[in-house]
Parts: sequence; C-alpha cells; structure tokens
Amino acid sequence: MWDSLVQHESIESILHDKGLSQIGDNLVNFLYSLAKSSVLETASGEKVRDKVLAKAIRNSSLYPYVGRRTDAGRAADSYEAIIAWLWMKDQLDAKWAVHFLAERLSITKTTNRKQEGAIAAEAFQALIEEVKDRLP
Repeated sequence: MWDSLVQHESIESILHDKGLSQIGDNLVNFLYSLAKSSVLETASGEKVRDKVLAKAIRNSSLYPYVGRRTDAGRAADSYEAIIAWLWMKDQLDAKWAVHFLAERLSITKTTNRKQEGAIAAEAFQALIEEVKDRLP
C-alpha cells in the first residue's frame, strides 16, 4: 500500500527522510501513550519529548549513523523515522511494541517528569536495540 514511501537502501536514507519522521512522530506518541496507559491503568495521551528519543538513540548502537553534531530535534526525528519505516515494512508490530515498552516502564502516578523521561529513554533505547537487525 505504501511501498513507495519506504523504498530505502540504507539506514542513512531512512534517518534523513523527513516524511517518515513525521509519520513516526505520531506512531511513537501512540505507542508510548498505550504503554503508559497500560502501566498506570488509566488512559493517557502522551507526547514523547525530543530529548527522550534523542537520549535513546544517542545511547544506542545506531548513534554513529545519526552523527555526533546532531541536535536533539534531529536525533529524535531519526528515531521516529526508523520506527515508522519498520512499522510500514511490517517489521514492527504495534501491539508487541506497546507490550515491550510497558514491560520496561517502571513508573507510577507519583513518578516525576524527569524520572519518567529517563525511564522512557531507556525503554526506547531497548526497543531500538531489539529491532535494529530488521533495518537494511
């Protein structure tokens, strides 16, 4: 259906696809909202901060593909583009990803924003490490 949107030969071309990062932005927020809602047992609409995704990809083995001088916004875009590409290529199941993230979110209703950001960054780093072998 959307094969023309995901014809990439390399990780680098995925990382620099602005359209994929826009799709991935919504997808990442959706996955995190469901995972957090599952953990806290109450509906939560969340927007994942760029800083969280930037930390996740900077601490991952994919960081050399992103570049050392990349700001947090661009690093987050790279993460989002990867997630979108994987999902659109049927290499990432949304239900599985929500469960994967939820298992790693050791948060409560009293967890502060800074602590939640650090926990979420670790969960997103673990997710990208788990699926990186599915990339071209």
